[in-house]
Amino acid sequence: MARWNALDRYEGPWIDVFVLMWEAYEAGTIPVGAVIADETGRVVARGRNRIFDRPEEHELGGTRLAHAEVNALLALTSDETYEDWTLYTALEPCHVCLAAAFSTRIGRLRFASADAYGGAVGRLLPSRDHTAHPVTVEGPLGGPAGVLPEALLVAHCLWRRPDGDVVCFYEEQHPELIALAKELPAPDEGGTLPGAYAAVEAARR
Repeated sequence: MARWNALDRYEGPWIDVFVLMWEAYEAGTIPVGAVIADETGRVVARGRNRIFDRPEEHELGGTRLAHAEVNALLALTSDETYEDWTLYTALEPCHVCLAAAFSTRIGRLRFASADAYGGAVGRLLPSRDHTAHPVTVEGPLGGPAGVLPEALLVAHCLWRRPDGDVVCFYEEQHPELIALAKELPAPDEGGTLPGAYAAVEAARR
């Protein structure tokens, strides 16, 4: 992909997150990418959603547990804890991925876009383990970067299951995201990540 400057105002890991998100979208699976950065900001692990895609080395695939965050977190061993490390993800994590962040002892989680349908931030009942090993959660981002991942999720569902629960939810609760998702290319239409970002940016003007 040609140099893309749209995310330059955000921290470096976000570009990796969005590229992985787009790779997942083009592969026909749920469009989420995730990376882990150490205390210096260096990206040390990457993962993308592979629920409807084949597994890769060190990543789950072809299972409903093959979430982007889980695939990134698989790189962390149980030999140490990671309180100074950050998990970056395109979409607000679900219950599985938020719980996995707590379980792997990562200290911080940042998400780009809300997930009105499946997001779990603020919806997990804290256990004693959660209070003993807290995760600081931040998100969503502002601007188009805070909208594109959720719009891509809706676009994926319009393509895969147009009469499914996710589409029905957004038609009722957030019809503006349905309209925006319909402006985005289907996975096999040769669209680009910068093009999708530009479409969201134009729609917000």
